[in-house]
Amino acid sequence: MKQLPAATVRLLSSSQIITSVVSVVKELIENSLDAGATSIDVKLENYGFDKIEVRDNGEGIKAADAPVMAMKYYTSKINSHEDLENLTTYGFRGEALGSICCVAEVLITTRTAADNFSTQYVLDGSGHILSQKPSHLGQGSYSVTQAGLQWHHLSSLQSLPHRRK
Repeated sequence: MKQLPAATVRLLSSSQIITSVVSVVKELIENSLDAGATSIDVKLENYGFDKIEVRDNGEGIKAADAPVMAMKYYTSKINSHEDLENLTTYGFRGEALGSICCVAEVLITTRTAADNFSTQYVLDGSGHILSQKPSHLGQGSYSVTQAGLQWHHLSSLQSLPHRRK
C-alpha cells in the first residue's frame, strides 16, 4: 500500500461534495443564505458547464478571512463539536469553496459593509489566493466558476471520479 498524493486526495474528497453543476450552485446558494443574503442571482453559461456565476447581497467575506475562505476545514460557524447541537446554518465544515476550487477555476469578489471597495480574488486548485485586485461591485459576494484544467470540454464535471453503483 502507498499514500495517495495530496492532489489526488483533494479530488477524491471533492467528488463526494461536488457531483454536478447542480451541487456547485447548491453550495454557493447555501453560502449566500448563510451570509444573510436576501437577494441571490444565478447565471449559467452553457447550462453551467462553461461558467457559473452567483451574486448575493450578503455580509461579504472579511479581508482577514480571505486567505482561508476556500481552505478545507476552515469555518467561521463553529469552534468545536459541541457547537453542532445549536447549528442554524446550511454549511459549517469549510467544504464548499475548497471542493469547487479543486474542480474549477474560481473567482470570488466580495465586500463587507465596513469595506470602502470590493476585492476580487482568483483562487488556485487548493483554495489559495493567486491574485487579488480592487473591484467596483457592491456589498456581498460574487462567485464565478469557469471551466478549468480539471473540467473537460464535454462536461464540466466529467473528470470527477465516481464509484460504481
